[in-house]
Amino acid sequence: MSHSKSVSTIIADNQPLVAAGLESLLVENQGFDVIGKINKGADLMQFVETLQPSLLIADYNLPGFISLDDIRNAMSFSPKTNVLILSSDSNKPSILEALQLGINGYVTKECSLDEVGMAVQSVAKGEKFFCHKILDIIMEKHLKVESGSEASLLTARETEVLELIARGNSTLAIADRLFLSPHTVQTHRKSIIRKLNIKSPTEFVIYALDFGLLKIR
Repeated sequence: MSHSKSVSTIIADNQPLVAAGLESLLVENQGFDVIGKINKGADLMQFVETLQPSLLIADYNLPGFISLDDIRNAMSFSPKTNVLILSSDSNKPSILEALQLGINGYVTKECSLDEVGMAVQSVAKGEKFFCHKILDIIMEKHLKVESGSEASLLTARETEVLELIARGNSTLAIADRLFLSPHTVQTHRKSIIRKLNIKSPTEFVIYALDFGLLKIR
């Protein structure tokens, strides 16, 4: 990541120790600028809408403070903000609901500092990052799908596009890399969505994992 432009970051967490630890981690990872630390849902939406940060690191698992709805609304106010969830949530349905928001990454508070650091760096660049525990939950939900039959539906080019989408690449980046027009990439994307019945951005990652296109970190 270039250090010439800092990554404007908002931390949304009600636990002061966690927020302070995150800020310290971000300061050590040069290139991050913490422009707000907040613990209320109303503040989250106001700060994100006003400041349009590059990165939002948030926990929604503390009732009465910040909810999934607050994060969803914040994302709608600032679509270009990359979102990393850092949570102690162990409830599978709410974790899956969080993933359906189309966030870039999700790590738990049980993760090592190294893994949280990797997640922050990846998500700041617009890439996807899910820790082992979250990937296990994603895969468990998806085990009922027999991957072989779906994989054979995709052309070789669609498989390439699926992998690049799952790695967090934009349409323009994929077009550039595969020497295609953005329109052609969008056509492939629509075909993948139709063939695999993809309903959320996270499912691109799920299928790429299923087909062995991505390796679990």
